[in-house]
Amino acid sequence: HKVADCLDADPAAAGVEMQGLGWANKCGKGHSEDTITSGLEGAWTSNPIAFTHDYLTNLFAFEWKQVKSPAGAVQWIPTDESAANMVPDAHVEGKRHAPIMFTTDLALKEDPAYRKIAKRFQENPEEFSDAFSRAWFKLTHRDMGPQWRYLGSDVPEGSLVWQDPIPQLDHALVDEGDVASLKRDILGSGLT
Repeated sequence: HKVADCLDADPAAAGVEMQGLGWANKCGKGHSEDTITSGLEGAWTSNPIAFTHDYLTNLFAFEWKQVKSPAGAVQWIPTDESAANMVPDAHVEGKRHAPIMFTTDLALKEDPAYRKIAKRFQENPEEFSDAFSRAWFKLTHRDMGPQWRYLGSDVPEGSLVWQDPIPQLDHALVDEGDVASLKRDILGSGLT
């Protein structure tokens, strides 16, 4: 079915009791197994809520065939039938699925330049974990400002260039006389 068939009024047009809850959903209860997504559905690993090395392991362990998701989107599952029940369903206990990949995931395996990088990370899980943790830290801390704002025991040592560290003051600050002189010069410049 079409996404429009599943959605009610947009949040701003919904009744006041529904505003702030997102789009009202006409399909079942509107969450869990009745969630409306982009159409890409599934999990890459057998334990999608834990950080593991299984994504790269699965990517290289299987050959992949193109299928349609339940919503009709293009995605990929292993050709190996033994993988058909690897992944537990996110909502229905006892239901299982094959792991999935997107075309963008398979590019990591099929493109020679990306394959070299992905294969190195697959063969060196500690290197991958370190690179991932650094990238994740940057992603989740990029807008927090300088390091002195970080709290807790997991704060990394040293400053990182993307934290825009401010160097120590090594010059005199302007005083009221400097400000008055600059103001006089600007006002006397004839600029409008």
